[in-house]
Amino acid sequence: MIKLDGGLSTALEDLGADLKSILWTGKLIGSAPELLRKAHINFIEAGAQIISSASYQISYIGKNISGLDDDEVTQLLSKSTEIAKSAVDSNHKYKKVRVAASIGPYGAALGDGSEYRGNYQVTNEYLREFHARRIEVLAQTKPDLFAVETIPSASEAKIIQELLDQSEIPYWISFSCKDSKNISEGDSFAKAVSSLKSSNNLLAVGINCTNPNYVEDLLQSVSDFKENQKIDLVVYPNLGKNWDAHTKTWLGHSIDFNIKIPLWKDLGATYIGGCCGVGPKELAQLKVE
Repeated sequence: MIKLDGGLSTALEDLGADLKSILWTGKLIGSAPELLRKAHINFIEAGAQIISSASYQISYIGKNISGLDDDEVTQLLSKSTEIAKSAVDSNHKYKKVRVAASIGPYGAALGDGSEYRGNYQVTNEYLREFHARRIEVLAQTKPDLFAVETIPSASEAKIIQELLDQSEIPYWISFSCKDSKNISEGDSFAKAVSSLKSSNNLLAVGINCTNPNYVEDLLQSVSDFKENQKIDLVVYPNLGKNWDAHTKTWLGHSIDFNIKIPLWKDLGATYIGGCCGVGPKELAQLKVE
């Protein structure tokens, strides 16, 4: 079993960061790199064996949305991996920790909650162009792997996979799911997973930033695929709250999913961690081993 980190936004807010920005955690890559580095270290101290960079919401989507020009975007993407690596390098006892470069969906860059809806109303060619450039830059930073996360759409996942398979860097792909059967855009989780191609670089497929109460049924729905493809499953849900894109806050009640982890393991989950709402304190309590 491999323990992932938790929600980087939660770790940063625990340290006093204000993340009400279109760039979200990515804002701190330039404005507060030491705070970001500290958040990564706190997750490592909580037992994370893989930490994810703050690149999730950084993209070349246009200055009218992000306020950044292309050179600034390139610098932030490059520095996101550098900061995560510096956290690993800060102590010899962290040397086995791996760094995942985070790749969020197109909807994340819009900052309007679209990663929990999909249905972007843009062409596949536009999505390909959107993802290609930042994947190229992130690949040049030589992360240990890519974490493709919170993907609401099967078609977007396939586009990203085609781009990632042009490099030799391993990756996982995880979907955001709206219920116990379907990913956010509406296709079944089983259909979305089965639409991905077999690849030597594909480490795992799974679920993130999804209500933990949905995970069991979702994993059961892909049991045949897992068995046939001999592929691992990755699970890192949120704490069960709902994202309000207007206030940029999580609303609702938290769910302690520690009790569910043994069942997820039995269903094939190999990579387990947390997403939004799971800070270093919560991660330390997760019994993943």
